[in-house]
Amino acid sequence: MRTIIVPTDFSNPSKNAARFALNLAIWLKADLHLCHAYNIPVESPMMGEVPWTLPELPDVKKDTEKALKKLAKALETKENILQDDDPALFRPAITWSCAQTDLVTLIHDTANSTKAILVVMGMTGSGKLNRLLFGSSSVKMINESKYPLLIVPHHHRYRKIEKIAFATDLSKRDQKTAQSLARFAEYFDAELMVSYVTGFSDLVNELVYLHKKDEFIKNIEGKVTYLPIEVVGVNTGLGVLRYKDVDLVVMGHERKSFFQKITTGSHSAAMARKAQMPLMVIPEGAPLLF
Repeated sequence: MRTIIVPTDFSNPSKNAARFALNLAIWLKADLHLCHAYNIPVESPMMGEVPWTLPELPDVKKDTEKALKKLAKALETKENILQDDDPALFRPAITWSCAQTDLVTLIHDTANSTKAILVVMGMTGSGKLNRLLFGSSSVKMINESKYPLLIVPHHHRYRKIEKIAFATDLSKRDQKTAQSLARFAEYFDAELMVSYVTGFSDLVNELVYLHKKDEFIKNIEGKVTYLPIEVVGVNTGLGVLRYKDVDLVVMGHERKSFFQKITTGSHSAAMARKAQMPLMVIPEGAPLLF
């Protein structure tokens, strides 16, 4: 069965991401798997002035399993409420696991064994994508992820996905991704907006640009529209997407310049915070099993 992976540290942002992922799982007809990576200190820690010996350390694994069970139960309760409102809804199975390892390794191992189609993580309330939940592990996850990764802002509440913006350079490589995203959009009966930031060269060579645009979208099936962003800079482009009432922004991780522009600098951070849009990052070569 297809699965959505949800890493959690049991914080409010990660719980919000889990609730978001539950709604996605219902629409995508996929199961949900919660996971948590933990570490046990090798040396005795200090609590104030009182040293702890190893036998006195809390049972980290037992506590983690208890917290995972509690979170799974809360999601099942939410699932029951949604099911009462619409008995025809798909009912995802909710499972969980934990391991003494690093987060990226756990996610990849779990994804390999569960036919994962997506990893969903939470983002801190600051709005900076480079200050994601789990700190450096999240940045590492973005850099090393082998699966599509969806990042949910701290205060963003799920609403039915109706508009998906795909930030693209209109390359042939992106065309295959767009075709997969069109299939993803069909689950929600959503509109896929192919979003391209036009530049000076496009104005000079307008016929070349129009041909490239037409070639890109002609083989993409479903509710597909084209959204040229005629602005200077990606930051302003994010503002345009916000005013288009977009529910999800998708980008390929291989275009690092795009990612860097929206994760660095005070103006960029402010724009990302105002936008408050979930962001899906698709690594180059990632399996798109939507």
